[in-house]
Amino acid sequence: MPGPRSRSLHPLLFERSYWRNRLQVLRLARPSLLLIPRPELSTGTLEVDEFRIRTHDGIRLFGLRARSRLGTLEGPARIRIVGPCDAPAIDPRSIQPGETEFVLQFPAGRRLEDRVLDLLRMCQVAAQKEERLVEQVRFVSAADDRDEFLIASQLLTNETPLPELEGGSALPDARRA
Repeated sequence: MPGPRSRSLHPLLFERSYWRNRLQVLRLARPSLLLIPRPELSTGTLEVDEFRIRTHDGIRLFGLRARSRLGTLEGPARIRIVGPCDAPAIDPRSIQPGETEFVLQFPAGRRLEDRVLDLLRMCQVAAQKEERLVEQVRFVSAADDRDEFLIASQLLTNETPLPELEGGSALPDARRA
């Protein structure tokens, strides 16, 4: 999860009863993942796929997944977000042996609560697909104080609201060759 906070959010953004209700919606929406190999972006040390996931409210999000081909797959999985005007891109120098990075692009105008739920869904996908524990999924950003990172981190560490993230439901995987 992100490091120390450089600022704090309003306490109502962490209201447990509000998030409990929203997380119920996330639990009811079945996760789905589509991986499309991107050999033109892959290298000898990285395997790159384009991914598409469906959110709790039916929106389809997309991005890139880069998996290190070096070492064992025991390193952390990372989630990085890019803005709606930025194209998802992989920085091969930032991926260490055994790590996987998901670069997720949010659509313009997405509400904060939906971005938090999308980030939690992405955490679920990363943990299940990469066979990691939720604690091994890291949020990275140029600005570590992104509101959705702060809220999602708080929900994951303090409240443990997502028992299904540890692998309760199998994640359907469709992969185009």
